Amino acid sequence: MKIREEQVHRICRTILSRWKEKGMVRPKAAEDVLLSRMIGAVMKDFEREEALDREVEALLEKHSREMSQSQASAHLMFRKIKERLAKERGIVL
Repeated sequence: MKIREEQVHRICRTILSRWKEKGMVRPKAAEDVLLSRMIGAVMKDFEREEALDREVEALLEKHSREMSQSQASAHLMFRKIKERLAKERGIVL
């Protein structure tokens, strides 16, 4: 799923607002600073996942001949490889 940066801004703004309303956070920094850091963290996480996707696609391409002979589903293999690499690298999907 590809999410646009403006959507991330809106989601982070909503989360921060709700956390403040419920007293879950008491900001010591300006709201703009907190929001910027939240957005940065979320975007960085999406970038890590996209890099992981590219690596998985490269691995699948490398082994495509073997997969075609074994009748393995490319989508299923993509998911399994991605889950394994994410687990090894501590990436939460």
